[in-house]
Amino acid sequence: RHRGLLAAALLGAAVGAAAGPIRGALFRAERHRIQVTKPASWHFVPGEQASSRAREALPEGVRSGQAAAATLLVAVSEAPPGTPTRYPGRVTVAVEDLTGRPGVETLELYAQANLRTLANLLQEFRLEGPTERVKAGGVAGLRAEYSGVLSRPEGPVAIRGIALHFLRGRTGYAIAAVA
Repeated sequence: RHRGLLAAALLGAAVGAAAGPIRGALFRAERHRIQVTKPASWHFVPGEQASSRAREALPEGVRSGQAAAATLLVAVSEAPPGTPTRYPGRVTVAVEDLTGRPGVETLELYAQANLRTLANLLQEFRLEGPTERVKAGGVAGLRAEYSGVLSRPEGPVAIRGIALHFLRGRTGYAIAAVA
């Protein structure tokens, strides 16, 4: 049911030229040269708010661990910000400076490292088929479909998602869509 909307949101998350913050159905981050469009009925959740919601969704043992070096720029959700939802944000866009991250010199290594993080976060983590090469805004990337179960205080949440990874120089871009 949501695959079409997720696909539209992912396709709109093109790594391209940008100039400012959220304006209507468009998010732009000039510093990171990224632009995200969303379906009309969905809502942007600013990075700070989405990060807070994401931390709350993590299992207690993971929540108290070391924070990731990536910066969550924005999330796109079916529910308006602040509305209780099954999972915080349906599409998230994060950026990371990889200069101080040894062993992550290629797009493949960056994607593998992020997928390992997901595997540590989700129970029953599984890749759903092979990783595929993609392009967005002229930048080569990798796409992986995955599934798993997120432990939550109110009970486990089955997750099926798509992870997109891009590199521009030593900057990594990770876009994740969850259904």
